[in-house]
Amino acid sequence: MRMVEFAEELFNQVRRVANLSLCEDTITDWSLRRITFEDPNYSSKYNLVALKNGDVVGFVLAVRRLKEPPEVVEAQRDLAWIKLFAVREDCRKMGVATALFDELENRLKEDGVKRIRISDYPFWYLFSGVDLKYEDAIDFLSLRGFRKAGETVDYEIDLLRFHIPKRLASISISPFTIRRAKHEDRETVFKWIKTEFSVFWAYEADASFKHTDPKLWIAEENGKIIGFAVYGALEPHWFGPIGVSTEARSKGIGSILLFNCLKSMREEGQRHAVIPWTSHLFFYTQVPGITRIRHYWIMEKKLS
Repeated sequence: MRMVEFAEELFNQVRRVANLSLCEDTITDWSLRRITFEDPNYSSKYNLVALKNGDVVGFVLAVRRLKEPPEVVEAQRDLAWIKLFAVREDCRKMGVATALFDELENRLKEDGVKRIRISDYPFWYLFSGVDLKYEDAIDFLSLRGFRKAGETVDYEIDLLRFHIPKRLASISISPFTIRRAKHEDRETVFKWIKTEFSVFWAYEADASFKHTDPKLWIAEENGKIIGFAVYGALEPHWFGPIGVSTEARSKGIGSILLFNCLKSMREEGQRHAVIPWTSHLFFYTQVPGITRIRHYWIMEKKLS
């Protein structure tokens, strides 16, 4: 076995290994490319592939935040994230994952990284952590010194079963208005979300404006934004983020924004929707058609 850095000529093999090894997931060309080559922070140095007789048998894809968003680069300079890793099923228990992680951790230590997390890396992420169903992965990480640092869930929704509950029709949102965003709203929306919530949510919302019709709904009061909800910004079947100003909460605005986005997804032909990386367990249970809830651990290790 030998180890090399991830490169374009290995892309298809890595995608195949990922899909055949991760039994709870499907990873498209777009998704894999988005979290690797499309990430402005991407460096082949931290993306390693194990080869046996020229075939990919395992990989680990990691990143440091060195460029984007510039507002948080300095604060996160000593931190790295693992986005995705897998070993081909017939090559497990052969030291492949150990060799990959040993090499990755050595490279990170040499570059001054003090902590490594799996995998709460906003915007260019695929999963928010390790699915608890991947028990072998959690055992492996635990033996290497990784510990749970948080937990999140994904909701998966069958949009063929989606409908808007009658109770929402009775909600009075006066004096608020809710509408689909227009391209001329882009700068205002970006600045408002960045100020009210986070730079990461602002970047994700901004990505929704790359479509002909922005995939974003906003709530306003007297012409000023007080809430927003995004869909299809990073992945066509993803919903979120969503946020409402503190003073406008508990009025049903968030629910209406949520259902408007899911309705838009259904109108555009999405068969399934995923609400990724959330801890709002009660808010999303109101959505009809929930088929699965996935539970993730965010894991962290301190590098000595």
